[in-house]
Amino acid sequence: MVLDMQSTKEHGAPQAKKNKLVIVVSKGTVDGLYPPLILATTGAAQGMQVHLYFTFGGMKLLAKQTADNLVTSADLGLKTEELQALLKKGGMPTVKDMLKRARDMGVKIHACSPTMGVFGTTKDQLLEEVDDIIGASTYLDYASDPDAITLFV
Repeated sequence: MVLDMQSTKEHGAPQAKKNKLVIVVSKGTVDGLYPPLILATTGAAQGMQVHLYFTFGGMKLLAKQTADNLVTSADLGLKTEELQALLKKGGMPTVKDMLKRARDMGVKIHACSPTMGVFGTTKDQLLEEVDDIIGASTYLDYASDPDAITLFV
């Protein structure tokens, strides 16, 4: 655990800085996948231990069959092609490339076993970036660590 000296200056007592980031990835659209991937790679770059737990819609990025055919949500108000053009213009990699980058940075990629059971997904159907297949109990072990920041994105 690292002490956050900025918190010491502002609040008087040293505050312990969390060193683990656990993110639940439940959205399977292009615009829904960027936020957790950006947070994961940023956390890894800052030396945090990062876990991404892909469940329900988020599993679309991990499945070979759907990883290259992701669409944009209606909430964004842009067509998938429009968003992809903006992202390319802004120099952003694809979400699949972001996943690879995250994995290369040491981010742990976990597929949700209950979701796989619901949709009949097998291990062979997952991308090679997936570290393992875990259930809710293992996720809760990661998320309940006192050194963890847990986000549901």
